[in-house]
Amino acid sequence: MLNLTLKGVDVFINRLQTKKEEAFWNNYDLVIWKKDNSGYSDIKGVYRNNAWGKAEKISVNSKGLWELPIKYVKHLK
Repeated sequence: MLNLTLKGVDVFINRLQTKKEEAFWNNYDLVIWKKDNSGYSDIKGVYRNNAWGKAEKISVNSKGLWELPIKYVKHLK
C-alpha cells in the first residue's frame, strides 16, 4: 500500500489516463476504471466513455489519506 495525499491523488489521476484505464474523482473517493466488457453483468460494472468496465473505489481513511494498492504504484514512478 502507498498512502497518498490530496495532491498525490491528483498526480495519479493525471498519469493514469489511457484508453483502457482511467482514474477520476467521485466526491472524495478515488475511482479507478478499467475497460472490460464483463462489467456489463458485474456488480462493480460502470458504463463510461461509451464502454463497459469495472471500477475500483478507494475511499479516504480517518487520517485523510488514500491507500493505493501496490499494483498501481508503477503509474507514479
